[in-house]
Amino acid sequence: MTQYIGIDLGGTNIRVGAIDENEKIIFSYKELTYEKVETVEDLYKKIKRLIQMVPNYQEAKAIAIGSPGSVDKNTMTIRTTKNLGLLKYYPLVQNLRDEFNKPVYIENDARVAAFAEAAKGAGKGKNIVCYITISTGLGGGVVINNNIYTGANNLGAYFSRMVLDGEKEADFLISGTAITMQAKEEIDENINNTYEVFELAKNGNTKAINIIEQFKKNLTVLLLNISSIINPDIIVLGGGVVESKQYYLEEVIKNFRQKAHPLAKEIPIETAEFDEPGIIGAALLAKNNYEKQ
Repeated sequence: MTQYIGIDLGGTNIRVGAIDENEKIIFSYKELTYEKVETVEDLYKKIKRLIQMVPNYQEAKAIAIGSPGSVDKNTMTIRTTKNLGLLKYYPLVQNLRDEFNKPVYIENDARVAAFAEAAKGAGKGKNIVCYITISTGLGGGVVINNNIYTGANNLGAYFSRMVLDGEKEADFLISGTAITMQAKEEIDENINNTYEVFELAKNGNTKAINIIEQFKKNLTVLLLNISSIINPDIIVLGGGVVESKQYYLEEVIKNFRQKAHPLAKEIPIETAEFDEPGIIGAALLAKNNYEKQ
């Protein structure tokens, strides 16, 4: 029986799923976000329809949403987002609460993914779990004793804004977009993804090698900073760029161990267990928040 519903809002796809009383996924489905969508009301109707596709959705105790960008905790609206501009400041949570007559929660999608990895994934059983996603952009979250750390102004663990080279933010140095854009400018404008850049480096392209070496250096610095500032029990790496980990991760971890504080050298650095943690993370967050009420 459906207990909690999770929604993963993305700029490309919207995913909806549900878990039962044993926290097992019993339903999942996805659709293109902007297919047949022109207005914010079109998008809202799509989200509502996807929820109604969940078997026995009426019986669910709560719904939670993972969304790109930052969430205003006072209004429960999306405050900033690059990929879902239609929903900026739209009363999505309140409308869904009124529509389905049940609690609805919203949180940044990377934090939701962090919650999934902390509760059921690579960080299960750890007290302080740091999750970093390296994909189109760079994001992440920290879960402490099964609670998402948000900070004073909801900017806690906002890794993408960390300045790593004295000038540029992490999102412009480590993300898949950063790697691809640099390769387009320096190598070939027809390069479409990070995998191509890793392959070029593997095959001896000097410019690609330099790009990947700088990526590895910046990722190492990010991990070193996190190890000292947060000092987690584990660091979990997820996202599309981690699928190419064979090109860089072993060296990054080696460099991290050489440079880290003696008390941080042995922090485990693992890759995520979930390919798509958004649904399970949102559903688990719905459960967690509901049970705290």
